[in-house]
Amino acid sequence: MEMREALRVFADNRDGAVAMVSSGQTPTMWEVGHIPQTMYFTGMSYSAAGALGFAMMRPDLQVVAVEGDGAMLMGMANLATIGRYAPKNLTILVMNNQTYLGSFKGYLDSATVTTDLPAVAMATGFTYAETADNPEDLELAIKQAMSTEGPTMVVANVDKSRVLDAAKQATRPDRTDFAMEFDRWVHDNPLPADQAPQIAVPSQARQQGERFGKGAGTRIYQAIKDAGIDFIVYLPDGELYPIIEEAEFDPDMMTVCCNREDEGIAIAGGASHAGFKPAILMEGTGIGFSGLIIAHEILSRVPLLIISSHSQEMGIRLPHNDIATMVNEPILRSLNIHTVVLRHLDDATLYITESQRSARVLRAPAAVIIPPHVMAEQS
Repeated sequence: MEMREALRVFADNRDGAVAMVSSGQTPTMWEVGHIPQTMYFTGMSYSAAGALGFAMMRPDLQVVAVEGDGAMLMGMANLATIGRYAPKNLTILVMNNQTYLGSFKGYLDSATVTTDLPAVAMATGFTYAETADNPEDLELAIKQAMSTEGPTMVVANVDKSRVLDAAKQATRPDRTDFAMEFDRWVHDNPLPADQAPQIAVPSQARQQGERFGKGAGTRIYQAIKDAGIDFIVYLPDGELYPIIEEAEFDPDMMTVCCNREDEGIAIAGGASHAGFKPAILMEGTGIGFSGLIIAHEILSRVPLLIISSHSQEMGIRLPHNDIATMVNEPILRSLNIHTVVLRHLDDATLYITESQRSARVLRAPAAVIIPPHVMAEQS
């Protein structure tokens, strides 16, 4: 079947579900079945991660991530994170043409010629995963996936054709317009008062053991909470670990441990679109992974607080730290992101609160960089 056929089947059986659509599928999805609760142009590999953040925050809504096979291969780490946190309301729909058709320059094979995506999904903790070769089977699989407590996956095997209406595409809104329409829809359809975000916290994340206890981590984490942050994504980092530990052991804080920093940015972005106030904590090197998705969040007007370790001016204590300083501030500043360096622990509340306020006012990411010497300060 053609990708256009497959996406029409999804549109006809969507039943009002929220969708986050990868860049390669955006032009066709917009033509065959646009409704306001659709986030387009999420970038290759980031639809599933963004949908995860949104689905956890909005358990009242069915959420579908539409990915291409190339994008899903790039974001394979997302499957492990999704399986770990197991949102019941998330389905991933993969358009699998076994090629990198999005290049428009040829038909080079993708790894799905040998990789069984449904098998990978089931191995990471998905509850249902199926492949469909024709519209009839695809309709049945989509209905089954969306009625099964997830996470679930449907892989639509499609051919290499791509048919678009050039005249209609010339009128297509841009990424920012789509994001603003999506956010207006979410605002007009809030989380019901009798429901709350659901995160299935893995038991191993709460194991008791020797903890860092009082110190810079405690004070900075309290500053994060005082700034109104209610959702934290992180990838463990040696410098920021005491802050991360505080978040994981706080029963009142929703936390997600990601597998790649760029994936984490997308998860936090999804939570922001759902109306929450997220922060992501990472080593400065993680910014080096994240330029593309940060640019997407800027254009999609996503308020998001980035907290990263290592600054150029005072952040090198070990030889390998120079890599973090090379990519952290330079990338943030080149993207014109509001960025401050926390130089003294006593300023943590001021810097974090004002940076969070800036993110909300600008509707864009803002960043606080915490050098090692601040983490070494004593309360």
